[in-house]
Amino acid sequence: MKASSGSVLQEQALTTSLPPCVKKYSNSVSLYINPTKSENCQSPRPLLLFLPWLGSNSRSHEKYIQLYFKLGFDVLVVESSMLHFLWPKTGLEFAGRLLHLLVKEKDLSSRKLYIHAMSIGGYTFAQMLVGSSMEQRKILEKIHGQVFDSLVIGSIERMARGVARMVSFPLLESLMVRVTLLYFSLLKAHTADYYEKGIQAFWESPVTCPALFFYCMNDPMSDHTTVDKLLEYWEKKGIEVQGKNWEKSVHAGHLRRHTREYTEILNNFISGLQARVPKSKL
Repeated sequence: MKASSGSVLQEQALTTSLPPCVKKYSNSVSLYINPTKSENCQSPRPLLLFLPWLGSNSRSHEKYIQLYFKLGFDVLVVESSMLHFLWPKTGLEFAGRLLHLLVKEKDLSSRKLYIHAMSIGGYTFAQMLVGSSMEQRKILEKIHGQVFDSLVIGSIERMARGVARMVSFPLLESLMVRVTLLYFSLLKAHTADYYEKGIQAFWESPVTCPALFFYCMNDPMSDHTTVDKLLEYWEKKGIEVQGKNWEKSVHAGHLRRHTREYTEILNNFISGLQARVPKSKL
């Protein structure tokens, strides 16, 4: 229910007693391996597929990685590029390669899978829904929980505003929005039509495991009324949904603005799902 309100590289330690290892599958796909000792050595750690916002970097991912490390996860970070969004065919191909990795890489396919998508990361996940084969759809249906933060949803204008925020200075934002809308209009068959397919898949063919949404009422890139409708629609389809809607917050910055509340809600959601999964017998 809605609430109101491959090589292994050593990287700099985050904030744990031991530094994590990072296994690089490509320049944009990295597996952060939890440095703490697993409670059950006979069972692989659950895997969190983290799809961050456009323009984020490894330093900005740290706080989310740490949240999931504390919950016993390894974290697969998948970074999208502006090209994946502006030319959706490349985004669809990227989503296909990611699905192939999740299915064929034994170390990943054997895990209990969860997803946390932020902002345009939700678009990448929608592309995964659109482009998945029958075999790949099976891996998506094995997802145990899904978290969406600042989902870019509502209209093409909101998508254009999101692009403008990412690629221009504030004074040029209105001009960039008009340019982007013109681009979408002129190349509708290669842009807007693809977006529509992704949106339709997200609404009509979602993964049916429990879902948690973080959003706010003053987000220019995420229409909170549309998120409300999506929650209600999914709930009618029998999906267990939960939403946290703040009156004022920051796009893809809810954790920073509402640290304690965000962390508590996320921990309760994930821990509740983990408690439902039977543990392997020793």
